[in-house]
Amino acid sequence: MGPGRDASVIKERHPRELPILFMTEMWERFSFYLMIGILPFYLTDTAKGGMGWTKAQGAAVVGSYMGLVYFTPFLGGLLADRLLGCRRTVLIGATLMMIGHLFLAWPGMAGLFLGLICLILGNGAFKPNISTLLGNLYPRGSALKDTGYNIFYMGINVGAFICNFVAALVRNHFDEHPLHITSGWTIAGWHAAFGTAAIGMLIGLLLFASAYRRLARADQKPTVPEGEAGHTESFGPLFTQCLLPALTLAVIAFFVAIWLQGGTFDKDSINTAVTAAFLAGAVPVIVFYLRLWRGVPDPAEQKRVGALLTTMAISIVFWITYSLNTTAITYWTGDNTNRELTAPVRVITNVIPDFAENATPSYYYNAGPEVPRPSPETFEVVSQERYDELEKNKELEVREGKPVPVTQKMFNEVYAKADPSGPRLKELEHLRLINPELYQSINPGLIIIMTPLVVALWHLLRSIGREPSTAAKIGMGLLLVALSPLVMLGATLVSQDGYYKASALWLFGTYGAVGIGELFLSSMGLSLVNKMAPAALRASMMGAWFLSISLGGKASGIFGELYANATSESAHVYFWVGLIVVNAGAGVLVFVLLPWLNRQMGPENYQATE
Repeated sequence: MGPGRDASVIKERHPRELPILFMTEMWERFSFYLMIGILPFYLTDTAKGGMGWTKAQGAAVVGSYMGLVYFTPFLGGLLADRLLGCRRTVLIGATLMMIGHLFLAWPGMAGLFLGLICLILGNGAFKPNISTLLGNLYPRGSALKDTGYNIFYMGINVGAFICNFVAALVRNHFDEHPLHITSGWTIAGWHAAFGTAAIGMLIGLLLFASAYRRLARADQKPTVPEGEAGHTESFGPLFTQCLLPALTLAVIAFFVAIWLQGGTFDKDSINTAVTAAFLAGAVPVIVFYLRLWRGVPDPAEQKRVGALLTTMAISIVFWITYSLNTTAITYWTGDNTNRELTAPVRVITNVIPDFAENATPSYYYNAGPEVPRPSPETFEVVSQERYDELEKNKELEVREGKPVPVTQKMFNEVYAKADPSGPRLKELEHLRLINPELYQSINPGLIIIMTPLVVALWHLLRSIGREPSTAAKIGMGLLLVALSPLVMLGATLVSQDGYYKASALWLFGTYGAVGIGELFLSSMGLSLVNKMAPAALRASMMGAWFLSISLGGKASGIFGELYANATSESAHVYFWVGLIVVNAGAGVLVFVLLPWLNRQMGPENYQATE
């Protein structure tokens, strides 16, 4: 039996508010993952009304978004701790995110960036505080807290699983049938899907508001803890000693980066400047948390905070690999995965045609000779100048019964790997494909299946007194996630680095490895923060957990740029090998530090502790 376990623990039940938080988080994650699942494709798409950026530019924007969307929970945690409390901060965050998705439904650059800004601020207010509310519903040392976070985490994955099917259905339908609002505003596929995310966020907001009073018992009174790095009375010192320096360094780094690139404000220079600003602004925040740790007055609590920060720093490696599903693996899915309809999928698409999309000309460039090519009459060969004009005006849609404009070079590439006597489609008929965003549902789908198995495993080990500490579970997660880049290395070698398309089974392998590692690390991290952090700093430390995700997300964007720009022979092979080594090394490091971590964290590092 685990330390401190007795009969009272066995009789404990999960709080009745858990289903409300489960559903709120499910709909919020539905919105979040719907948007991030299609954002990389929207930024780089040229054939269906997207922004038409390069893959490196898209990776830079997505990486900056992932970095900032998980950086602001640091601020949201502090805001709840010091001023507003968790419930009010969650309501503010949910409202901002709903507005953000509505902005994304507005075509153009203004809608894109206004939407991302609202989502970044809204997630910062929402994310750390709903997790904190969940933990506060359980008594200190609860044996059910880890399980509660596993259940809560399943809500995240239910939302992440279903959202991609909704995104594909809505996007494909409005691609074929755009909605004309005014003479200058047409809602087509991408923006209709973004609008659907706003509806999901509204549902989550209403659910949380319905339980607002019932959650009062889990909402600690806002306070500024004495002895915390000089913060004793107000929000002012935090602003002057952390937020203002972070903002100042970020602004300086941004303009210095612009100056070093010749003073131009194009997409590439701005992306580089945003990266410099993010990294510079993170420095004062990291220093703040180190001062926070040194300023904790109770020695036992100070040890736990130090161990928490160490675990979070190592976990950054996991989040780098995890977030590649928004950059490198996303690009692999769209460009190098065989997405033709299988027999079971055809059963669905025969009934609901909008569950499949039309293949763009680029799909055929590395398709095998067995893949049916369109009839040559399906294409309209135009000059490069005319093609560029059509691309600028977003008139390259691939729609049923209409010819597709291509340049002579594109036309030649469509048939370059085709068998001259191979299968051909009818004139003006297009090959139907599985939407690339649907593969994003592999990871949450596997987690939904595996979560009960993992919970049962912990229960079995706990019953015989052999359950690992939460820190040990995190180490296991890091070792397991090293299998994900190993699978992608295999896919790269088999497909000759994308010269031919690869089977979708490789994606099941890489997402499966990430999913298992995620179950061991991510939900356990949320539980660990709630168990280890001093009560008055709980939301702030939850913000620190999301800061580690932020740094990993931004680094993943940088890795995505490297992947997109890698053109030399074997560059992608070295890319995946490097990630294997880094992830495995981080996992080994956790186990080297495990005796120290367990001593610092004390008995509450074990699930069955009172």
